[in-house]
Amino acid sequence: MDTLIKPLQDLIEKFRSLEGVGKKSAIKMAFSVLDMENAQAFDFAQAILDVKTKVSICKCCQNISSEELCPICASSQRDHSLVCVVEDYQGLMAIEKVKEYRGVYHVLHGTISPMKGIIPDKLKIKELLARLTDNNVKEIN
Repeated sequence: MDTLIKPLQDLIEKFRSLEGVGKKSAIKMAFSVLDMENAQAFDFAQAILDVKTKVSICKCCQNISSEELCPICASSQRDHSLVCVVEDYQGLMAIEKVKEYRGVYHVLHGTISPMKGIIPDKLKIKELLARLTDNNVKEIN
């Protein structure tokens, strides 16, 4: 990579810093960005900025949301007495992809891992317990 110009090297390193992105994929993505029309590149950059500035956490389930409540918690079509506890957003998305579950969720934001510094206090367990006392939850999965 010594033959690459600094802006391209920097972009490759930014892509490599993403979880699951290796060197070859990072290089491929960086060159894809380089080949984009300016408008497309600005749209791409804006999408990244929008995710960082417009996405927050649902006050009820701790899922990602662009509103106070995520679409699942805001839905009257969901069974709010049934709560599925998931590790992260990806777990929620995997269950939603099947389109069978009609309850709501609670996202913990990880699993306990003392080696990684993730202790119970860093997870959304307090929020889950508060939710159980405030709502009419009948079942937790």
